[in-house]
Amino acid sequence: MFDLLPPNATQAERSLSLAIGRDVPVPVATVWNPDTCPADLLPWLAWAMSVDEWDTNWTEAQKRAVIKASIQVHMYKGTIGAVEEAAAAISTDVRVQEWFNQQPAGDEYTFKLLVDSEQVGLTEAGMTKLLRVVDTTKNLRSHLDGVTVNMTTRATLNVASAILVGHEITLHKFESRPLVLNEGALCLYGEMALSETSICI
Repeated sequence: MFDLLPPNATQAERSLSLAIGRDVPVPVATVWNPDTCPADLLPWLAWAMSVDEWDTNWTEAQKRAVIKASIQVHMYKGTIGAVEEAAAAISTDVRVQEWFNQQPAGDEYTFKLLVDSEQVGLTEAGMTKLLRVVDTTKNLRSHLDGVTVNMTTRATLNVASAILVGHEITLHKFESRPLVLNEGALCLYGEMALSETSICI
């Protein structure tokens, strides 16, 4: 290896020169790509891409989606599309309804959030996170007027039926005679169903 150290360099300087002279691969293109960046480096990539909302409990796919969406969100931050895309990145389907699109028209420069949820509702923590994302991506003049959550549950209908067929027999004017069984007497009484018996001893 070519060495630029002078002949009187100390052993510490020579060791340092050997340590920094190694070829350390730096996959810059891989690290700066949200799809190929190693999972343990995603928080630093999110910081570099100015991701406004980050949660360590997200799945790896959600983290990559938020980082990818960050560039687009910052390109047109302050618009309805930015708010909806930022909300979609945290797996929430949101539509923004501005004051002039409401019936009747709302207060000027206000908007409502229409949240569509499938099967599972929105938890308090999820709502707090959504409001933070909306607050960081909306324009400064607009103010949130309300949130409407529409939850849809889909299920299949199962129908079952059962038929019971039987007979009920009642004896009338039955004369009872003692029947001896093992030194005991079985007495049947008239005006009773066959299923009702009593044993007389």
